Amino acid sequence: MQFPALRIMTRCAAQAVLCLLVLGSQAAVAHESSVAQATGARMTLQATASAEVPLDTVRITLAAETEAADQATASKTLAATLAAAAKEAQGAAGITSHTGNYGIWPSRDQAGKINGWHGRGEIVLESKDFAAASDLATRMNDRVAISGIVFVLSNEARRAQEHKLLSQVAQAFRARALEAAKAFGFAGYRIEQLDLNGAGAMPPVPRPMPMMRMAAKADEVNAPLEGGNVTVSVSVNGTIVLR
Repeated sequence: MQFPALRIMTRCAAQAVLCLLVLGSQAAVAHESSVAQATGARMTLQATASAEVPLDTVRITLAAETEAADQATASKTLAATLAAAAKEAQGAAGITSHTGNYGIWPSRDQAGKINGWHGRGEIVLESKDFAAASDLATRMNDRVAISGIVFVLSNEARRAQEHKLLSQVAQAFRARALEAAKAFGFAGYRIEQLDLNGAGAMPPVPRPMPMMRMAAKADEVNAPLEGGNVTVSVSVNGTIVLR
């Protein structure tokens, strides 16, 4: 038999436990809400700025070929031709030069027997003065023939353009971040992380051309060179906290 006083005390204890559970749940919800308000919602954004810039450097590949009955003769003849061409190129103002591909290999008859040797070597001219490079390549055409021309953007020009684009990409990122914050009902944002990338100019893709014959007259191969343009871009990826 239970006494009335004991039943009352048991009921009060149960109500007290229930109150504690409710208060604890409300406190947890309030804590989570305060943490969410403090940390804010995060968003990842990207902005890009780009510009068309002229290719400022030309690379002209000059090649010599030789054939001989034996390997030693082919190698000696080719080396002498390239050495003479390299010596002439080294004296040109505003033009740098270096050797390119070089190879000596046998030629075979239908039976597979070696019946001669073939050699091919290259000299590469590089300059920001297109006219000077074209003129030198023309003068050297009696020894080595033009086999390829490619235009590239120099590292100095690329870095200078990327520097100009930095302020543009920063402004674009800030504008996009503010638009995103307002679109989702926030008054503003703060930047949490930024990663800057420079796409720059892609590596040059050579434009192969048929081996030009050795010319007796300079004006037979001399022609104006036009490099065209390339796109340089700078992009920024970042994480912002909306608030």
